[in-house]
Amino acid sequence: MKKLISIEMNEGGTQDQKTEIYIQDNLWYYQTDKGQEIGPFRYQSEAQSNLNKFLSELKQRLDADPK
Repeated sequence: MKKLISIEMNEGGTQDQKTEIYIQDNLWYYQTDKGQEIGPFRYQSEAQSNLNKFLSELKQRLDADPK
Protein backbone atom coordinates (compact mmCIF):
# COMPACT_ATOMS: atom_id res chain seq x y z
CA MET A 1 0.00 0.00 0.00
CA LYS A 2 1.28 3.44 -0.93
CA LYS A 3 1.26 6.32 1.52
CA LEU A 4 1.51 9.57 -0.42
CA ILE A 5 3.18 12.68 0.91
CA SER A 6 2.63 15.68 -1.34
CA ILE A 7 5.44 18.20 -1.36
CA GLU A 8 5.30 21.56 -3.10
CA MET A 9 8.47 22.09 -5.09
CA ASN A 10 9.63 25.38 -6.58
CA GLU A 11 13.02 25.23 -8.20
CA GLY A 12 13.01 28.76 -9.60
CA GLY A 13 10.52 28.00 -12.36
CA THR A 14 7.50 30.06 -13.14
CA GLN A 15 5.10 27.56 -11.62
CA ASP A 16 5.08 25.51 -8.46
CA GLN A 17 5.19 21.85 -9.26
CA LYS A 18 3.54 19.34 -6.98
CA THR A 19 5.67 16.23 -6.62
CA GLU A 20 4.66 13.25 -4.57
CA ILE A 21 7.14 11.33 -2.50
CA TYR A 22 5.60 8.15 -1.20
CA ILE A 23 6.37 5.16 0.93
CA GLN A 24 5.59 1.59 -0.07
CA ASP A 25 6.72 -1.49 1.85
CA ASN A 26 8.94 0.71 4.05
CA LEU A 27 10.82 2.11 1.03
CA TRP A 28 10.56 5.63 -0.42
CA TYR A 29 9.89 6.60 -4.05
CA TYR A 30 8.93 9.58 -6.18
CA GLN A 31 7.63 9.92 -9.73
CA THR A 32 8.92 12.10 -12.53
CA ASP A 33 6.53 14.34 -14.42
CA LYS A 34 6.29 11.56 -17.03
CA GLY A 35 5.22 9.01 -14.43
CA GLN A 36 8.53 7.16 -14.11
CA GLU A 37 8.94 5.72 -10.62
CA ILE A 38 12.31 6.55 -9.03
CA GLY A 39 13.55 4.56 -6.06
CA PRO A 40 13.59 2.69 -3.83
CA PHE A 41 15.27 4.73 -1.12
CA ARG A 42 15.69 3.58 2.47
CA TYR A 43 14.88 6.99 3.94
CA GLN A 44 12.60 9.87 3.03
CA SER A 45 15.60 12.21 3.18
CA GLU A 46 17.35 10.15 0.48
CA ALA A 47 14.31 10.37 -1.78
CA GLN A 48 14.04 14.12 -1.15
CA SER A 49 17.74 14.69 -1.84
CA ASN A 50 17.60 12.68 -5.06
CA LEU A 51 14.46 14.52 -6.15
CA ASN A 52 16.12 17.89 -5.49
CA LYS A 53 19.12 16.81 -7.59
CA PHE A 54 16.83 15.61 -10.39
CA LEU A 55 14.93 18.93 -10.44
CA SER A 56 18.17 20.93 -10.37
CA GLU A 57 19.58 19.00 -13.35
CA LEU A 58 16.29 19.40 -15.21
CA LYS A 59 16.33 23.15 -14.60
CA GLN A 60 19.93 23.39 -15.85
CA ARG A 61 18.96 21.59 -19.06
CA LEU A 62 15.99 23.90 -19.57
CA ASP A 63 18.10 27.00 -18.91
CA ALA A 64 20.76 25.80 -21.40
CA ASP A 65 18.17 25.04 -24.10
CA PRO A 66 18.14 27.89 -26.67
CA LYS A 67 14.63 29.18 -27.21
